[in-house]
Amino acid sequence: MPHDLGAPVPAPLGRIADLLGATVRPVARRATPVTEVVITEPGDHSAAAAGALVLAVGAGPVDIGARTPGAAVAVRDDAALLEAADKAGVTLLVVPPGIRWDEVAAVVRGELARAAAADDRSHGDLYSLAQTVAALAGGPVSIEDTAHRVLAHAGSVDDADELRRRSVLGRACPEPYLALLREEGVYRRVRESEDVVEVGARPDIGARRRLVVGIQAGSRPLGTIWLQEGAGDLAAHADEILRGAARLAAGRLVDHYYLGDPTGRVRSHEDLAHGLLTGRFNARALAVHLGVPPTAGASVVAVDLRDAPGGDPAARDARLAEAAGMVAVHAAAYRRNALVAQACGQIYVMLPETGAAGAEDALLRWAGDLVTVLRGHTRTPAQAVVAGTAARLDDIPEVKLRGHHGLEILARTPDRPVASHQGLTSSLMVREALDTLARHGGVRHEGLAALVAHDTAHGTEMARSLLLYLDAFGDVGVVAKQLNVHPNTLRYRVRKAVAVAGLDLDDPEHRLAAMIGLRLLPGPDTEVRNTPYFPH
Repeated sequence: MPHDLGAPVPAPLGRIADLLGATVRPVARRATPVTEVVITEPGDHSAAAAGALVLAVGAGPVDIGARTPGAAVAVRDDAALLEAADKAGVTLLVVPPGIRWDEVAAVVRGELARAAAADDRSHGDLYSLAQTVAALAGGPVSIEDTAHRVLAHAGSVDDADELRRRSVLGRACPEPYLALLREEGVYRRVRESEDVVEVGARPDIGARRRLVVGIQAGSRPLGTIWLQEGAGDLAAHADEILRGAARLAAGRLVDHYYLGDPTGRVRSHEDLAHGLLTGRFNARALAVHLGVPPTAGASVVAVDLRDAPGGDPAARDARLAEAAGMVAVHAAAYRRNALVAQACGQIYVMLPETGAAGAEDALLRWAGDLVTVLRGHTRTPAQAVVAGTAARLDDIPEVKLRGHHGLEILARTPDRPVASHQGLTSSLMVREALDTLARHGGVRHEGLAALVAHDTAHGTEMARSLLLYLDAFGDVGVVAKQLNVHPNTLRYRVRKAVAVAGLDLDDPEHRLAAMIGLRLLPGPDTEVRNTPYFPH
């Protein structure tokens, strides 16, 4: 449900606790919503609204006991205060020593600002992008504007170094570190190119190694994306991930700074991608928007997570949205004007291009890397099909359909991560022929129907064994191993199947009729129907 217009957007107390290294008592109340921060002194027992986090500076047990359970109270770790809170049923945020109360207030206000920003479409997209980069690259991420203010951040709190903690607390990069970056020419370098710049660790100020890339619109700098090295190594292709993220962030920051309505262009960009994919959008106008010639073509890559059927639909939708974000980052790194859209529970990448020689081989390598990333992060057996190149942007829906059909064929071999539509041509031709025969009826082989009926009645696998035998050009050893039976058992099954169906395997037309007919008939049981050899 959308948040009420004008109402404060809450931030979870548990998130605030994680940023401060604090604890929540009782721990079950970590989800308590915080909508404002109030600072009090000893003896100030004024009522605080539900959702307030009261910073009880110098409070004693009497002050805690006088608090209403509707508000959470931040205190230092003191046994008497904890006991008083337990008796009064008050939710406590126990702040560790070494953190000043003004720092606590800054964290709370920063989280409230972050929650409000995430509630807005434009800033929410920046937070989503930061989360995607953190997951892909393996370290905490910050997106900053040209004034070095933190617009969005994501990543493990445990991996954050002292400099990042101070940046999040103050919602801006500390000035001493900025001076060092200027002295080393870091900002000059990220303004001059798309190169990712490495900034070495500075243990003396609590700063680990970082990578930074500039966000630019042409020659106009819009901000930076920072990736901090955590407890482990960063991803091998972290620089490519940052480049792709910077290209995606550029459009969102242009919306934020210059267009007045920050939600308008983001929505229209998504509509452009989906409209182009489905043929609902004027491709010539989109070519102008993308800065490509109206006659340009576009390659299409189709991706399916192969999520297990059933389960929680919301969880599946969340996984698909997360994967689409990852695909968008990789696609933007591969080609600046890439478009990504979801359709039919799948993800489609459109890459405007002029059809350079060797493009398909490069796309297959890129798609293979992408599937590896998706499998690692989504824990699904994702697959991709390079559907081909549309000669014109108007032809993308037709190529998209090729990708959709290719994914259906590729599902038969789940261990195969990626394929091209061209490489699946034979399987697609057979599928089309079978679909045509199934739709139009016509001659049916009664002997093959009798064979499948026999299997159903007696629990045998003669039909499947025969089809595997024919597909393997009669290689008994290979098929016996596939079926986990003795070669003589397979020979017996084939002889009996031929007798029941009335076939002559010396006749090539009989062999072809058997291979087609068995594919048209339902298998004798669920296991057989779900093999590559029987249609669903």
